[in-house]
Amino acid sequence: MLLEDYESSYHIIQVEIFDKYCTSCHVAGNTYAEESRLILTSDTSYASLINVIPNNEAAQSDGLLLVGTDGLQSLYASFLWEKINAPNQENFYSDHPYYGALMPLGSPALTNGQIDFIGDWISEGAPGTGHVADISFLDNIERYDAEFTPLEVPENGIQIHLGPFEVAPQQETEFFYYFELNNDSELFIKRVEIEMRSGSHHFILYTYPENFWIAVEDSVERHLRNPDESYNESVLSIMAYQIFFTGTQWRQLDVTFPENVALRLPVNTTFDQNPHYLNYSDDTYLGEVYTNLYFAESEPEHIAEILQLNVIEEIYLPPNDTTTIEKTFMFEDILIENGLDPLSITTIDKINILQLFSHAHEKMLEFEVFIIDNDPSTEDEQIYYNNDWEHPPINYYGEGWDYENPVYPAIEIFPEEGLRLKASYYNWTDETLDFGFLSTDEMMILFGYFYTQ
Repeated sequence: MLLEDYESSYHIIQVEIFDKYCTSCHVAGNTYAEESRLILTSDTSYASLINVIPNNEAAQSDGLLLVGTDGLQSLYASFLWEKINAPNQENFYSDHPYYGALMPLGSPALTNGQIDFIGDWISEGAPGTGHVADISFLDNIERYDAEFTPLEVPENGIQIHLGPFEVAPQQETEFFYYFELNNDSELFIKRVEIEMRSGSHHFILYTYPENFWIAVEDSVERHLRNPDESYNESVLSIMAYQIFFTGTQWRQLDVTFPENVALRLPVNTTFDQNPHYLNYSDDTYLGEVYTNLYFAESEPEHIAEILQLNVIEEIYLPPNDTTTIEKTFMFEDILIENGLDPLSITTIDKINILQLFSHAHEKMLEFEVFIIDNDPSTEDEQIYYNNDWEHPPINYYGEGWDYENPVYPAIEIFPEEGLRLKASYYNWTDETLDFGFLSTDEMMILFGYFYTQ
């Protein structure tokens, strides 16, 4: 069909852009549609966009609409425009860290011509009828190719580099890459910086217990799944021993711990890098990750312990239904779950939460964390909330954070207190789902850091 034969500019946008690049996710019943409250199929797309407040707290606070009808003024107050404007990627991620990911997800950016055509349509008042946008924009089929800038090697620290590696089309690529640090003394890490190519679901840097007794193949990609999509048992079998050290679902991470707090790396630390990339396009692209670990000047007063609370057996999601799962971790549970010797628990009087962020997959609707105090007359206080499974907010607590993002009041947990995790999921498939490593399976994990006193 010739572009001139479409009924309107919006009809072109619907058929040539939304139907081809957006409706695989933004369709009734899909978790992306549930999270964003945006359905882009032809029967409802216009009403879902026009003068609608986006389901994103940061965008709401900035006064954006999905698409307004005030012409050029609406272009620069459009959340849709922010989300598709790939050439503005650098400013998008630096200026609006809580807007989520650029779209379309897991596919190449829209062509420059498609972006300009939508921008022209919004600038002309975003009508549902009539030809108002310049069709010649669509002749430009070039796509913005985001420049990837490697991190500079730290003067007082170490750099870890993974890749570049290929991410095959129409599948998920997840593997582990083990190596030995060969450090002959303890190291204390004050700052962590991560930079990765776009398209990542997550990157995690794991360690293993001191004097780990299982041999792991060094400097080789150990893929989580075999070519037939079955799990690689040799990889799966040692994942229970992995200890989260740092990681992110954001393309960039830069965290500096408060004064007198640092992470500890024991002598002869071993690392396992874990990238997970999604590629729903028909083209192969590259993944790559840089991690910088900056040394503290001296041994800190407090060691930042790793917080990792897993919910596994409780995950059971019936088909075509919404399910809410809750699990409580009391004071002793938190310490034991995170590798602290139960015999030493009697010497620990307080847990100080430094950082929290959740991890789940595409069926997640909401993830909440509450603190349980020992006063039966008070309600549990919510200390964390997330409704974006792909880009969970990273919350920082207490004083001393040299960080631009909001820092929340200190969280202290005493004996007989704890944390309650609550997550809701919508399983739109016809199959029962449980815990698994694909984004189409589910998880319920709370990550972060804490120190004890």
